[in-house]
Amino acid sequence: MPGESAVTASGDFVINWNGAGEACPAVSPFSPSFYAGTTHDLAGAFSPFTFTLKREDREQNVASISTTLPEGLLASIANVPRCQEPQAASGDCSANSQVGTTAVGVGSGSEPYYVTGKVYFTGPYNEAPFGLSVVVPAVAGPFNLGDVVVRVGLSINPSTAQVTATSSVFPQIIDGVPLRIRTVNVTLNAKDLTFNPTSCAQFQITSTVNAAEGAVANVTSPFAAAGCKNLPFSPELSASTEAKSTKANGTGLKIKIAYPTGAGQANIAKVTIDFPKQLPVRITTIRRACPAATFEANPAACPVGSNIGTAIVHTPILGQPLTGPAYLVSYGNAKWPDVVFVLQGEGVKLDVTGESNVSRSGVLKASFKSVPDAPFTSFETTLSRGEYSEFTNVRTTSKAAFSQCGEKLIAPTMIVAQNGRQITQATKILVNGCHKQKKKKRHMHGTQRKKK
Repeated sequence: MPGESAVTASGDFVINWNGAGEACPAVSPFSPSFYAGTTHDLAGAFSPFTFTLKREDREQNVASISTTLPEGLLASIANVPRCQEPQAASGDCSANSQVGTTAVGVGSGSEPYYVTGKVYFTGPYNEAPFGLSVVVPAVAGPFNLGDVVVRVGLSINPSTAQVTATSSVFPQIIDGVPLRIRTVNVTLNAKDLTFNPTSCAQFQITSTVNAAEGAVANVTSPFAAAGCKNLPFSPELSASTEAKSTKANGTGLKIKIAYPTGAGQANIAKVTIDFPKQLPVRITTIRRACPAATFEANPAACPVGSNIGTAIVHTPILGQPLTGPAYLVSYGNAKWPDVVFVLQGEGVKLDVTGESNVSRSGVLKASFKSVPDAPFTSFETTLSRGEYSEFTNVRTTSKAAFSQCGEKLIAPTMIVAQNGRQITQATKILVNGCHKQKKKKRHMHGTQRKKK
């Protein structure tokens, strides 16, 4: 209007850290809280598994999480269908591959907004043999930003069978809307999926949490199963060798460990076998052991003479057995090479190592001191006769083959359970390929027959 002029007004306000004038820190803090564990702690029993991570308001935003479970805390996935690509990437998985649920709290202030989602089991992800697809609908009132999908790779430690779950990077903003994640909960609650160890040792579930601004928090949650002493332990170990033994090919040996049908058994922790003096190792084979550096880089590159046999393990938690070769591996500080079974199946790789102690006369004592706390129904190894056989017979000469028929072959054996129970036995090694002698019938002459 005529005679009027515009007026510009302004006001000042100060942002501080605590509302009382404290200066903001140069780097925002990051100290999230963490809890993880099974809801029921009975040893060897199935139980849902839950994971919760929380960060306080004004802390750095969560970018990714990597969590390692204790030994023996595993999942039975033999009958769980995998959500395949590209459905796993888009979060469009079928209901039969759902293994759990998720709840996520977002926003600032004292009352974050919570949304719920679903967790699906997938095939390989990010070089891990298995994975999870965590799908959360980003819906708040009239606002729908679509589904947020976070992928998780599930890798298996080849020595301990421990599972490590490593997430992809969490999205920080969608369509201009910042996602200030305050709480992340994942619960795996599918029927008969996750189960407890059979060891009641005190463990920790560990997580490395990466923040969007570069901070890293290493957090832990204590974990222990209960009731281990009540678990039965009754595996059966048997062994057999071959009747024929030659200087050129030595002799073969088979060993089998079988569990009774049905669940509820403690898993094996250690096995020690003292082989009989009649079955000494072949020093020529021992000298062909694979150098540790070669084995660790690629077992397939080991010398042919270091491959002394094969093994197969049937486990109820996988749909396929684990199979693979047995290698003699020479470690620098060890006097004698170890036997390492390289077992693979469904993308899983396990190295089961037995320490060797050989006497001056060639008698072998094999000690498997770190067997993974994982259930199996049978373990079978065949250490074949041939140019690179591990065993021979003490009486074999270069002139002739020696028959082991009639030999009394006894191997003192100790099997220790994860719950501490022990089985000690004198394992009788059977000799295959021996022909039983038929008893001769006595023919009586007429004069020797009884008179009527």
